[in-house]
Amino acid sequence: GMMLSLTLDSRDAVDAMNQAAAARGGQADVNPVQDLGFMYGRDLADPDGHLWGAFWMDPSAMAPAVQPG
Repeated sequence: GMMLSLTLDSRDAVDAMNQAAAARGGQADVNPVQDLGFMYGRDLADPDGHLWGAFWMDPSAMAPAVQPG
């Protein structure tokens, strides 16, 4: 198997992906849910045993880019 990660547009999209996986023969939340406020992630396993990490990160929580001098 392999581990793949996907960035999604919202926390709701992360939840929806987990629910869809469980409804279609996968396993939702194979690891504890990660909720750091600015970042949210849930892991699932597809029917073939591959792990998927779906996560969302709040872009407004990122530090502004440092402009060179």
